[in-house]
Amino acid sequence: MERGRRVYHPTVAGEVAEIVLDLEETHHAIRVLRLRPGDPVSVFDGRGREWEAVLVSSDRGGASIRTGAEMTDLIDPTLPVTLFQGLCRPERMEWVIQKGTEVGLHAIRPFAARRSEVDAPSAERLRRYRRVALEAAKQSGRRFVPDVSEPLSGLPLPPSGVLALLLDGGPEATPMVERLARQRPESVWLAVGPEGGFEPAEVAALVTGGWWLTGLGPRTLRTETAGVAAAALVLHAWDDFGAARPMG
Repeated sequence: MERGRRVYHPTVAGEVAEIVLDLEETHHAIRVLRLRPGDPVSVFDGRGREWEAVLVSSDRGGASIRTGAEMTDLIDPTLPVTLFQGLCRPERMEWVIQKGTEVGLHAIRPFAARRSEVDAPSAERLRRYRRVALEAAKQSGRRFVPDVSEPLSGLPLPPSGVLALLLDGGPEATPMVERLARQRPESVWLAVGPEGGFEPAEVAALVTGGWWLTGLGPRTLRTETAGVAAAALVLHAWDDFGAARPMG
């Protein structure tokens, strides 16, 4: 079966089950993938599971899929990496969501920083952001679709077991490579400010609250680039972008 022949359904009962795709996924299956009854496909639930399947039929009510064996090879990272992204222009946020999903982010949390100049996304825009994450997961082979939350009013303080990295340059920032030389944490939070960055008082308060000020090198990265680059570095050091996948 071709790796790219995949469809999404949020509630798959398991093996040897028949499901009906919604109209959007039916369009993808019939018009984009050009599937016909009897063609093999796979269906994933967006929560980390995927099954071999076959297209049974298609009509105005939607395409019917019959599932087969569950696919058990490891695709998604085992280390949860959450990106807190300062509100930015919609086209930049979509880029972050798309590329962050491809790289392996677990969740994306937009937030308002003091220098944010963009309003919180509308409900319609937020639905589009989530669709971008779904399509990126479908294209990249991921079985888990990162959650794109409603915007937060600020950055939360990290709980125990979370390595929280505040990506903001400057002489006081510890280089990323030094952070990654340490023991693998339970999970990682990354925070990137808006186009104008974080205010100094904002950084001081966050560092006091448990965030680690971390730099990505001498070059200035755009807000939509920094988080994706940092996620790739984290997953290279502690998960499936390296030579071997650590399991604990």
